[in-house]
Amino acid sequence: MKPVAIEVITYAPTAFYHCQHCELAFREVGLGERVRREAAANALPDDLARDFQALSDWIHGLLDTFGSRIRVRVVDAASIEGFVKSVRHRVGRYPAVIIDGRPVDAGTDYQALQPLIERRLAASGRL
Repeated sequence: MKPVAIEVITYAPTAFYHCQHCELAFREVGLGERVRREAAANALPDDLARDFQALSDWIHGLLDTFGSRIRVRVVDAASIEGFVKSVRHRVGRYPAVIIDGRPVDAGTDYQALQPLIERRLAASGRL
């Protein structure tokens, strides 16, 4: 059976890489991992980083609870795909959660979405 599709459009941390030669040089002199950690730590402002962590914790909880019965996809709101999906689903605030192609509004109260996901699973015989 097809899993319940959950898409989340949000501002996500972005990591940029240098050219292949520079990456190799950084790794050889022991800077590669440090540069990566620093880039990840500074990818989002503190408030957005906290929001993203809360969202990430919720998603991990969903995956622990429902496993392969759900499919979760996170889309960066600042990407072209995020822009297109935002326009398509008429989303104006982030994070935006879309369950089986329908936007749902829960703000940042992600736990309020769990009963909706359970109903979608039960309706399709996946619970």
